[in-house]
Amino acid sequence: MQDDTYELLKRQIGRFLDLDIDAYKQRQMRRRLDTWVEQNSSGDEHTFVMGLGTKSDLLKDLRDTLTINVTEFFRDQAQWADLETKVLPELMADTSRLKIWSAGCSSGDEPYSVAMLLDEAGRGVTSSLLATDLDPGSLHKAQAGGPARQALYFREDGGRFHVVDTVRRRVEFKPLNLLKDRFGTGYDLILCRNVTIYFDPPVKAALTRRFHEALRPGGYLFIGATEALLGSESDGFTRTSGNFYRKGEVAASRVARAA
Repeated sequence: MQDDTYELLKRQIGRFLDLDIDAYKQRQMRRRLDTWVEQNSSGDEHTFVMGLGTKSDLLKDLRDTLTINVTEFFRDQAQWADLETKVLPELMADTSRLKIWSAGCSSGDEPYSVAMLLDEAGRGVTSSLLATDLDPGSLHKAQAGGPARQALYFREDGGRFHVVDTVRRRVEFKPLNLLKDRFGTGYDLILCRNVTIYFDPPVKAALTRRFHEALRPGGYLFIGATEALLGSESDGFTRTSGNFYRKGEVAASRVARAA
């Protein structure tokens, strides 16, 4: 599509979907939107983009195209083994009530996986487990459940498997825009896995700083298996096992600069 059409499309997306396209890696985003417009417009592309606000089905499809909802239960199992055997026991040694946030939860497999681990940890552990996502469609699917990990946590209904109520009740789902909305504070654990890789480096760095502020001292940030905090992004964090980053009191690099 022409550059002026692309700029118009970005404005339409901001207006109708509340997404800031400039926050994302532009080469990949331009390619994705070029393909989507080509597949869906049957005539003049500029006219097609101008009329998007009246086409709810197309807007829903466009949101699905832009929000990458790829998830599964216990994705990257070695990382989840570290969460189960190292991180959660350490956190539970400090408090019997954990405050946890799954950011960019998609259809809910991730927060439900955490809820299962907490259930297995025993009755003495209580938790506040918040799951948020930008996409309302994903949140609707999240509250419907998903495929089975084991018979203990799922029930079958009409050939589909759903998370049992004891797990569902542990998770509170809410819409949240990571780029605009206010974060909570005092979290023991924040999971944000395979979300920030789509953002431009300055946006990713700003989000990492906000996650750091949202964690309590000693809390953990859990990111995707192919991700890493690099350079100044790691200020205030110490990488522990796998892709877990623990919040410290003072960033080591800041101490070095002050010396």
